[in-house]
Amino acid sequence: MKQWQIFLIFGLFMLVLNSFDSAEAAASPISISTEKYSGDILEGDAIVFTLTLDSNDTRYRNMEVYMVAHWPSGIAWSYYLVDYNYDELDSNLIRMGAGEQATINIMIICEGLCSAGDTNELRIYGLTDPRFYLTDYGEGADPGNHTDTCGSADCKNDTTPASSSANITNIISLNLNARTGYTSVIACDAVASIGDNVFTPGETYLWGYTLTNTGWLSDAYQFDVDVTRDGYDVWYWEVDAGILDGKALPGQSSNDNSTVHSIEASMGITPATNATSGVYNIELTVTSAGSGADAGCSFDVVI
Repeated sequence: MKQWQIFLIFGLFMLVLNSFDSAEAAASPISISTEKYSGDILEGDAIVFTLTLDSNDTRYRNMEVYMVAHWPSGIAWSYYLVDYNYDELDSNLIRMGAGEQATINIMIICEGLCSAGDTNELRIYGLTDPRFYLTDYGEGADPGNHTDTCGSADCKNDTTPASSSANITNIISLNLNARTGYTSVIACDAVASIGDNVFTPGETYLWGYTLTNTGWLSDAYQFDVDVTRDGYDVWYWEVDAGILDGKALPGQSSNDNSTVHSIEASMGITPATNATSGVYNIELTVTSAGSGADAGCSFDVVI
């Protein structure tokens, strides 16, 4: 056999050998999946995604997976990688036996840089590497030819930790929408049902308005109508919000075509029979049972 043929066969042999023994050069044997790829997160609250890791590796006793979370937008929301007991992962590492499956959770919190109306994307993947085991060589012993089987360059130290591995799992992308739990708006008409705002004492007038639940969650409301003149309470007028306290409206999370998030009503306003001429202010205030900010409107009427 010619010399160049010998060198060629030897080179091919070394290439095949390296393809088996170099953990860094092989494709990752770990795959990641999740039960959902998007979610709505309430401002000040948290959302949890469950991640399942599957190992099809049969060669190594244990694989180490270093979990990485990346925010492509550059705006990082608060998050925690936790196990099934909701204990935070130690150094973001998971250890999996050959052919095993592992489940972890990622908990994302809408706080700080996260506020209602924001959207964001989180990409999650793992860096994988066989777990390093110390050899039983004595002090000063030369590992010799065992460097290709012990999981490190010197068989004494973990020179290829998972956190620096080039073996990357598939990437999971989570799309997030930040929402407000409880918020509402009121739109009051510009004039009363008579077509203007000029009232006669003792007569009853209707003033229309629309209440809309713009929050993500269902809510119930309490209604209050106040009359003032020059900043003083005019308690003796008869006023009625037109809706009973406790009225409930579904939130925006109920987005099917049949869901109604708004209600139309009319306030009943009856000026006292002895009301004097002048300008009076009517203010409608709606209070959220879910502790959302008050909504309301105000307008002037003339006697």
